[in-house]
Amino acid sequence: MFLKWLDATEAKKFGLEMAELISHRTPIEAKDKQQERLLKNAEKRHEATLVLVEKRLANFQKSHSLNVYTKAQLGSSFKYGLLDNGYGQEFCNQTTTWLLLKCK
Repeated sequence: MFLKWLDATEAKKFGLEMAELISHRTPIEAKDKQQERLLKNAEKRHEATLVLVEKRLANFQKSHSLNVYTKAQLGSSFKYGLLDNGYGQEFCNQTTTWLLLKCK
């Protein structure tokens, strides 16, 4: 039973999948451009992506019970997935905090 509690394989995999989803839908270049129209479109697309991530998280939680350890592993893999894709530290911290607050 204790070993099952420590098995965070699925949570890590899910965290990486969500980081990849954000990476594909919210390009880094759009965050760096100063043109107002492109920035506005990037923000709308990012908001829509967060809604999608929230829905997928709800579905994931229906089939997987998350404890403190698995939530931490999910958050860690998500954050480092974003960092590996070139996002800045502040963006990664804010987005990871948002994701972990959605884990009830």
